[in-house]
Amino acid sequence: MALLLLALPALAARAGAIPPEIDADPRLVATQHARVALLADHAAVAPGQRFHAGLRIVHDAGWHTYWLNPGDSGLPTRYDWTLPEGATASDIRWPVPERKPIGELTNFGYEGVLLLPAELSVPPQAAPGERFRARLRARWLICEEICIPDEATLELDLPVEAQARPSADAAAFAAALAAVPQAEPGWQGVTRRDAGGITVEVQGCSVALGGAERIEVFPATPQIVANHRIEAAHDAAGVLRFRHPASEYYAGMPPSVDWVLVREDGETRRAFAVRLRGEDALAGAPGAATKDGDAPASAAARLPADAAGTVPPAPRLGPGMALLFALLGGLILNLMPCVFPVLALKALAFQHGEAREHRRHALLYTAGVLASFLLLAGLLMALRAAGEALGWGFQLQTPWFVAAMALLMAAVGFALSGLATPGASLMGLGQSLTEGGGGRAAFFTGVLAVVVASPCTAPFMGPALGFALTQPPAQTLLVFTALGLGLALPLLLVGLVPALASRLPRPGAWMERLKQALAFPMYLTALWLAWVLGRQVGVDGMALLLAGMLLMGFALWWRGAQPGRLRRFAVAALLLLALAPVLLIARLAPSVRGAGDTASAESSLWQPWSPEAVAALRAEGRPVLVNFTAAWCITCLANERVALSGTAFEAALREHGIAYLKADWTDYDARITAALAEFGRSGVPLYVVYPAGGGAPVLLPQVLTPGAVSQALREAARHGSAPSTPAGDST
Repeated sequence: MALLLLALPALAARAGAIPPEIDADPRLVATQHARVALLADHAAVAPGQRFHAGLRIVHDAGWHTYWLNPGDSGLPTRYDWTLPEGATASDIRWPVPERKPIGELTNFGYEGVLLLPAELSVPPQAAPGERFRARLRARWLICEEICIPDEATLELDLPVEAQARPSADAAAFAAALAAVPQAEPGWQGVTRRDAGGITVEVQGCSVALGGAERIEVFPATPQIVANHRIEAAHDAAGVLRFRHPASEYYAGMPPSVDWVLVREDGETRRAFAVRLRGEDALAGAPGAATKDGDAPASAAARLPADAAGTVPPAPRLGPGMALLFALLGGLILNLMPCVFPVLALKALAFQHGEAREHRRHALLYTAGVLASFLLLAGLLMALRAAGEALGWGFQLQTPWFVAAMALLMAAVGFALSGLATPGASLMGLGQSLTEGGGGRAAFFTGVLAVVVASPCTAPFMGPALGFALTQPPAQTLLVFTALGLGLALPLLLVGLVPALASRLPRPGAWMERLKQALAFPMYLTALWLAWVLGRQVGVDGMALLLAGMLLMGFALWWRGAQPGRLRRFAVAALLLLALAPVLLIARLAPSVRGAGDTASAESSLWQPWSPEAVAALRAEGRPVLVNFTAAWCITCLANERVALSGTAFEAALREHGIAYLKADWTDYDARITAALAEFGRSGVPLYVVYPAGGGAPVLLPQVLTPGAVSQALREAARHGSAPSTPAGDST
């Protein structure tokens, strides 16, 4: 049995001063708080060969990035490869990290110089004289006292030759790979949760680890144990044991748990990987045993395709049905709480003036809606063509945009409450947008309707948008046009058909009261967006936004209460100051919302989604409900309040043994975006039921009722029988 000898300087996690030859490397590209380069261990590759390539990160002093299990906070570095046809890339090979205590938190990560290798394969059909060209989009979270998301897109261009040639970086890759924990055959054991916490026993490791000065333990599977320092020791029988408190966010024992065991003898370190079966004595249901000695890998990689949660090709709509679904979805968007006030006020404006003016305003409103949807479609197509995996609502994953929308909603609310009148400096636009004082106002009312509708996905919209974003540009634009026509249709009909306008209530004092009452849905929308912002960047960002709203309200009150010309300058200054939070929020670090930020209160009810979690649960034969959601999605929040919470829902989960997973798309997550695309969707909400015992996953309606959810869970638990709602039916 070969033991892996690791010298301390070889470990990237323990890197000290930057070697001069690395510090002066011209290939390094500066990012926000690091320099990065894409390296390979070969200068030339051969057909069918496997070689290593990866990102070298030279961290600025005091800054660090994260391991595959980041600990109590943080995010691991992610690779997205674009490879030649027939080429493949492995997952990142992670070196042993360092523990990084930060207050009461403990994270796992790296400082100094880091190289994260991955194994690439050259297509067998490649011929000498060709080029092997690969592109890597790497994303990471880099932290000091604050955390900043960063990324780089780098190119690798190697000649294909009959004989491979190593590069000058081969030694760096050898050292990095030597720091990756290796599995030893014959090791076995258990990770057990009991009343005392987490107990771990490892058998067969006494030869490799016996007599060590110290054995440090790192949990490669997150949210099982608390992340502060763990040290293990052998008992008299040669079994390695340790007991440690369970993680605050513990949500259930998976069938297997991965650990990294590091033997330290002075300056010498040996790192080993071991997978142990999981048992939960409190739940009384041991996890499924795994083959002893397996090296850590995703659960999905060790299961048959159907058990691992692989979905069948998503049913696709035809072009005609996609257009119909888009039209119906746009029509239903008018009923959303932040869209309806805009629609109602514009409709009431049709009580005044002549029929010809009504037609003109209706057409201009429709033009504003269509222009906005087509602009959004063009932006989505351009970003996706550039390699971004984005979907409907992507703009709300950007904190400054959420802040700007919240201020806009507050501005419209202030205008409806009478704090602004046409011509009142910057706020004149806000009221004209909602009251409609002319052709330009009608056009921008349409723009505003699209902006405030962006957090919503109405029934029928999901399949239509999923179809649109996988089609050529002409068909994509056609579907978005149909969606816009659906949103504009009610006002368009009122403007073009005088008989409909004549049926509206007669003007009177009630209109002013209605206008003021409709301000409150806008205030509620602004508060909701402030809550979303707090989820994204933390309470400091939310406080900045609320301060901006307060300044805006004070500016409008000052304008009405203070006479004189100077008030215009004071109001303009205060309003500009109210916009400052948008600029400051753009500089705030994202709030790293670990899977347990809200799960701690509901850990017995749901757990965070991941492909590995779905695979592990399906391997146990359990039925699974997955809720793809986001904090900025009104439909998602409504469904959770109405159908996915409460004692009846919790009882149904427990009665039928349903595992409930949440995939939170509030912030960008490439894996969630990819999962949505597998089901033919480009946005949330999406509800997927995996029946017990295997079988194809089934999609639930986008608008849920308690009865529909209860029936779906009951049928999913019947030995693999699928819920009655057919896959692909979003209504």
